[in-house]
Amino acid sequence: MYKNPDLKGEKKKKEQISIIDLGYNSIKISLYYVYKNGHYSKRNQQQEYIQIGHNLAKNNNIIESQNITKVVKFLNKFKDESRQMKIETVIPIATSAIRDAINGKEAVKKIKKSTGFEFNVLSGFEEGFFSYLGAQSVMHVPNGIFFDLGGGSIELIHVENFRIKKIICLNLGTLRLNDDFVKFNEKLEEESDYQQLREYIYKNIPTFEQLDLDLSLNNKLVGIGGTIRTLYKFIFGIFKISSSFSYNHIILTKKLVDISNSFFKGLSMQELLSLKLIDPQRSKTITTGSFIIKVLMEKLGFDKVMVCPSGLREGILENYLYLNMDKKYRLKKKFIESNYADLTSIIHSNYNRPLFRAEIRSIPAQKVLPPQYREDFPLKINISKLNKIN
Repeated sequence: MYKNPDLKGEKKKKEQISIIDLGYNSIKISLYYVYKNGHYSKRNQQQEYIQIGHNLAKNNNIIESQNITKVVKFLNKFKDESRQMKIETVIPIATSAIRDAINGKEAVKKIKKSTGFEFNVLSGFEEGFFSYLGAQSVMHVPNGIFFDLGGGSIELIHVENFRIKKIICLNLGTLRLNDDFVKFNEKLEEESDYQQLREYIYKNIPTFEQLDLDLSLNNKLVGIGGTIRTLYKFIFGIFKISSSFSYNHIILTKKLVDISNSFFKGLSMQELLSLKLIDPQRSKTITTGSFIIKVLMEKLGFDKVMVCPSGLREGILENYLYLNMDKKYRLKKKFIESNYADLTSIIHSNYNRPLFRAEIRSIPAQKVLPPQYREDFPLKINISKLNKIN
């Protein structure tokens, strides 16, 4: 729950927590102040576009050693800064690049040896689960599809009455598809190239029938991640739409998404880099990213998308607080409790493969999870204490 620490009645700060998110495209570190009443506020964020997953497929699914070195250098700098700020608790997580790479486990070991940080490598199921928790802590949307678009993957989370019914992880991330479909001139000049990309995305995104959407409900589409927020900021800058990121009324229409994508599509990389409304590193993938959102809306039949200001890192924090705060605090988090109650009922599909009804997990045992999940999920997330790291 976001809360302004300067508001009257806010209780004394309890701790400072940093969450490290090692993604396919970038590494992000968010610092949160947590208060005794369970409220928290985001104080700052560092981001470095290391692109650890760049050309992963072309490198036979091996992360290059030079990219691991970049991660280590960045983390050691962060460690020194954190000690000066007296930050004690750090929660490191890694997503699609590390979990997909043949040498992912080796990379995690090298990073731990050189920095002391032990990364939690999230499965697609876990990434979608935590992204939803972080998003729902702000959005309060009972029914619909939440999607978390990252550099290497997209997670689709189908929700009914605040409970997750299905999580689908697809290798349709912005940098991954950019590497596969954007030519050497780094511009989708030819209509045939653009059509090829569209067909690939359209083919792999599930239909609303596969997602089991109940069309009698007021389903919403909610976008999570840097691409959708960058797209919103660009559209706001051009069309002067409300810039508030505090609550769940930020909406982009499909027409505005289409117009923006058509604009990006016609620009060279040099022209994209010159756009002041878009971060230079984000400009490298904004054409592909906006197109993924455009096709997703087409396939699922949504004419509006809600822009979410929170996501995976907030979900990790929500999980941490839920398990460490008192019973009174947990009672306020019904959307978390209801989803922890029976994880085995959630249908999960990993990467680009068909969904089958046989994937429904109807095992009655309370804590039994399919073998691809950690047995202790979501109760165990490794936490690093800076005073115990060399």
